Amino acid sequence: MRHPLRSFAPAVTGALLGALIGAVAVPALAQQPAASGEADPIVASVDGTKIRQSDIAALVATLPQQYRDIPLQMLFPALLERAIDGELLQREAKAAGMAENPEVKRRVERYRDQLIQEQYLTEKLEAAISEDKVKAEYEKLRAEMPKAEEIRASHILVSDEATAKDIVRELDKGADFAALAKEKSIDPGAANGGDLGYFTAEQMVPEFSAAAFELAPGAYSKEPVKSQFGWHVIKVADRRDVAPPSLEQASEQIRAELAEQEARRILAELRAKATIERFSMDGQPLPPQQTQPK
Repeated sequence: MRHPLRSFAPAVTGALLGALIGAVAVPALAQQPAASGEADPIVASVDGTKIRQSDIAALVATLPQQYRDIPLQMLFPALLERAIDGELLQREAKAAGMAENPEVKRRVERYRDQLIQEQYLTEKLEAAISEDKVKAEYEKLRAEMPKAEEIRASHILVSDEATAKDIVRELDKGADFAALAKEKSIDPGAANGGDLGYFTAEQMVPEFSAAAFELAPGAYSKEPVKSQFGWHVIKVADRRDVAPPSLEQASEQIRAELAEQEARRILAELRAKATIERFSMDGQPLPPQQTQPK
């Protein structure tokens, strides 16, 4: 299992729970201060009905994630026209009596229920996850994090073993590793002397890492190393412990993981107090053992 401070992947794994937790987040664009200094400036008027910046931010929140990451300034012109069109359509729809349409009422009620759920969960999570709790969790995870090592190494990559052995013999005679890399390596990084920078064992193919991490700083491989890319001669320049991410770097993931834990706790508590029966898609009662939450 990857340690929480190693991975920056999203922490919420359950699709439905993830959607609930994601929905309670206030869009960042909605929190941006207006350039004019007004908290929520008017950006359009349709026959006297004001459209404000917060209305545009609400439209941003309905977009797919890849569009929400685009700066508001770039989205603003198109969203402004969408908001104007929406106001015109809404006015006509109300005049046509659509507010009393049974389907509209049903969907409004469903959306209202969703908003209530989201707001309830928002307030519960905000109350439960303080900065102190995030910091305490960070310190706990940092203390539990297994030590990892990384090395800085260079390599010379060639296509056959014989050439690699010739290079080792030249190094044995005192040849400069970086100069040989520039002259003989077929790797794209040959121009910088074959320097690969710092890396952990997991970041390289197993054969390469196994040989490289056996070398002391300043040493080079006496036997060429074969991988899927060809034959390598490796030299290690340095080795050091991997520094854990800072609190600032890790806090977003930690907060997400704490939110997931707290949301699951809340739901488990609610389930424990409720009588829940489940039925199949055709309305038949499910056996008791299938009604237990996983």
